[in-house]
Amino acid sequence: MKNILILVSVLAFGCGDNKGANDAKKPDARADAYCSSCPPAPALGAQIDRMGRPAINTALNKGFAPPGATTTAAKDAYNQATDPATWIGFIAQFIRNLAIVDSLDTGVCGNGICETGETNTTCVADCPAAGQTGTLNGCGNQALYNGKSLGDPGNPVMGPNPPNSYTVLSAILTNDELYLDTSKTQCMFYLAVEFQAATGGNNTTCGGRAPAYDVIDFTLSLGAMGIFGFDIPGGFLPRVKDNAGPHTDYLSDFPYLGPPH
Repeated sequence: MKNILILVSVLAFGCGDNKGANDAKKPDARADAYCSSCPPAPALGAQIDRMGRPAINTALNKGFAPPGATTTAAKDAYNQATDPATWIGFIAQFIRNLAIVDSLDTGVCGNGICETGETNTTCVADCPAAGQTGTLNGCGNQALYNGKSLGDPGNPVMGPNPPNSYTVLSAILTNDELYLDTSKTQCMFYLAVEFQAATGGNNTTCGGRAPAYDVIDFTLSLGAMGIFGFDIPGGFLPRVKDNAGPHTDYLSDFPYLGPPH
């Protein structure tokens, strides 16, 4: 019986377990990979997409153009632009589409503009003076809009937008990166860092993009109504919505992945 136990002991402790010297993992040509038979590293092909800020390419790069080869080519060119120095080339296209997004709230109750024939009693605050009734143009209230009103200061009817009205926001959005302020201890609002840099405001949150952010609603609200697009006393919640909420079935920690759909 002792002989059998000794043999079992030899078998248990003498055989390799991928940790001993004889069959330990060997480093291959890649400095950070250790395995016994690693395949060669795959050759990377051309970049096919980039994902800094969701929906920017979809909405602002020929976002309202009819589908077709020209539209597809423009979106592919944006996704394949690997050099940030070339992103400025998309500003002119973004400006056109930002102007369209800015007009989405034209005549909409609650944007601080008085509509002709307004009957909804919840919108009384829109019209503090009878002379303001009829100022129904929603253009010009987009975040970082830098055009000028062509009407009386007390009755700001917007005329045609100057060509550079949407340049500031367009330049920010074509620079398709997410920015995170690691000096902040709380993270609450999407694009917080970008708008602090653009406006000089006092930002108290880290920015970036957490999975819980409804970035589409946030983007639509900024684009259509600017600061008026948010319920500030209610927690800076966006007012312009696409009626499709963010996912809630993800992990609370990195990498935040949820079950497959």
